Amino acid sequence: MIRRNRFVLSTVVSSVMMGVSGVSVAGVSANLGIASQYYFRGVQQTTGAAAQGGVDYNHDSGLYAGLWGSNVGGHEVADPASTDDDPLGIEVDYYLGYNGVLQDFSYGIGYTLYTYTGDFDTEYSEVNFSAGYSMFSLEFSTGTHDVPGGVDEDYTFTALTFEYEGISATYGAWGSDFDGAYFEIGYAREVSEVEFGISLINGDAEANAKNVATDGTALVITIGKEFDL
Repeated sequence: MIRRNRFVLSTVVSSVMMGVSGVSVAGVSANLGIASQYYFRGVQQTTGAAAQGGVDYNHDSGLYAGLWGSNVGGHEVADPASTDDDPLGIEVDYYLGYNGVLQDFSYGIGYTLYTYTGDFDTEYSEVNFSAGYSMFSLEFSTGTHDVPGGVDEDYTFTALTFEYEGISATYGAWGSDFDGAYFEIGYAREVSEVEFGISLINGDAEANAKNVATDGTALVITIGKEFDL
């Protein structure tokens, strides 16, 4: 699962600064991946495997744009009285922004729109800010969740990430109308131009937008490959 340009924007710039392979500096690239489960910011999106992929455009100036998709749904809803599963659907995200480097610091600003097919969820739109120095990066995102027929929900998300030699650790927390936090530690390695990753996620059951979050600890394994187009 390759998500270089999504959400943790400073990680992209920091990776370029540190010479990490697998990041497209300029041009158009595509990525394909499989995850044993799909988790996003501590929130469970699938119980079973997820097929994922995207297309990215990166310019030498630091401008970027792209889209990314994954199957979603299929896990039990939070209401203990319900035996239904979440409706299956497809998530498609659209994003654009700018990443820059100022001496030893990286920074970024972007916009992300999350869309879903079927009844799995409704749109989220958010503005992303990021900053990075050495092995550390900080993300702050503020957004709105569209609630048809109701009052839209405002939320914030803040994450601090440490990354070194393929090892990463992230602490993330939701705010405003959403609540909760999670911790994730992972390791990624590229072998024969294929990236393998493993992550251990421990979350607060309140860290969710759909009342379905990591309850305790989850282990996620990913395989992905990026292609220049």
